[in-house]
Amino acid sequence: MTHRDHDGTYTTYAAYAFDFDGTLADTADVNHSAVRASLAAHGITVSLAWVAAEPAFTAARLRQRLGLTPEALPEDSFVEVARAYWLTHTDRIKPIATAARTARAAADHAAIAVVSANYSDIVRRGLTVVGLDDLPWTIVGRDDVPRPKPAPDGYLHAARLLDVAPDRCLAHEDTDEGVAAATAAGMNVIDIRHRPWK
Repeated sequence: MTHRDHDGTYTTYAAYAFDFDGTLADTADVNHSAVRASLAAHGITVSLAWVAAEPAFTAARLRQRLGLTPEALPEDSFVEVARAYWLTHTDRIKPIATAARTARAAADHAAIAVVSANYSDIVRRGLTVVGLDDLPWTIVGRDDVPRPKPAPDGYLHAARLLDVAPDRCLAHEDTDEGVAAATAAGMNVIDIRHRPWK
């Protein structure tokens, strides 16, 4: 599939990689609420606005921001509660129509992957909710690689699974961490915050 790059040139890519949260689907509401619910289950009360200001939802990052010890907010139990909330509130995910059109057009001509900082089972459920589960996705979640974004591991793993060189892949992202990960993997990247879906 041929794509017009930001400098006006045209490049043919063999594969297209998409972030999930915020790129293929609007998951902000359920993500923020899941984090808030998990913090509440650990005796920590914060507002949705406070959660929305946090760009990464890991227990380590939240502990740092809140000044907590690992015992006060263990990674395993934080993830368990947040995941349970997310999976029971998938009705709050909203499709992004232009993203769906772009993914379907890409799938007609090239390999496609989702590379997410979220867990792969959550991504699969989300793709079903937004009606994109019929596409031939290769899915790479944070549970499939040693290091999540901004490390390039997820994008490099996706390229290996697709049997495509990273520089033949075009990634779509909506966060600094995601853009850094795809760039470090050697992929060209569309930051949809600055170059909205067409």
